[in-house]
Amino acid sequence: MARVNSILKISGKVDDKVHVNSKHGELLRNAPQKGSKKKEPALKQQYKRTGMLNNLAADLNRIIGAYSGTLKPSTFYQALQKRFRKEPLNNRFLLLKQLEGMEVNSTYPLNKLGRANATVNAVKKEIIVRLDVNLRPSQYCGNYKINCYAYEVSLLCWNKSEGFATHARQYSEWIYLKEGLPEFEFLFARPAGTVHWLLCLKQQLGRNEKAIESFRAEGMQIVAAGSFDKKDMAILTKRKEEEKAQAEKERGKNGSEQIKRVKAKKVK
Repeated sequence: MARVNSILKISGKVDDKVHVNSKHGELLRNAPQKGSKKKEPALKQQYKRTGMLNNLAADLNRIIGAYSGTLKPSTFYQALQKRFRKEPLNNRFLLLKQLEGMEVNSTYPLNKLGRANATVNAVKKEIIVRLDVNLRPSQYCGNYKINCYAYEVSLLCWNKSEGFATHARQYSEWIYLKEGLPEFEFLFARPAGTVHWLLCLKQQLGRNEKAIESFRAEGMQIVAAGSFDKKDMAILTKRKEEEKAQAEKERGKNGSEQIKRVKAKKVK
């Protein structure tokens, strides 16, 4: 039975949901179906899902932590789990899609440093990441005055197994603010059997090609996730079509509401 910690915070089972209230924030997950023994299918499924999410979150926390350095906060693992819990299916691709747009540190977001669009294409033995910069950063960063910036592109890949991701990182050259907006092409080796990938982008501000040592001068974001499996893409396409149909249905309901007009009180 749920217990009330305060007026707004609930912890425990309510109907078919479980509310988890911790120092890292609030989580809501589906409660296991009726059953008290570990051998029952409902609980076995729940244990399997929990293990899968924990392993994936731990893998990402380790790799992104290595690439982001001190920028990654101690709450990043819990933030990953919170996003994963929004996805009902135990599908790694769909779980990774939940991370798109996630800042490694929301206090120092990447989009405050400028804007760049990334696209990913794959050929037989390579994965090509194209980066198109369309907004440069400001020359002022707190008490620092910058004159250049650079990017780090990190690519994580998984095969069909439930093992750890392979990963690699590449760096752009330093770009001076007085220069035009550049385009980059990063070529990554495509690990054999790759089916899922995740792309992270980090930006570093600097002066005279030396990084400014301040959290304000850097940002990192999980920008995209993808799959080379046609079945995964079919699931995603179907879901988008269902969401679009639902949105149109809601708009139709709102549009069919009777409009009550107010007559003018006086015409001059």
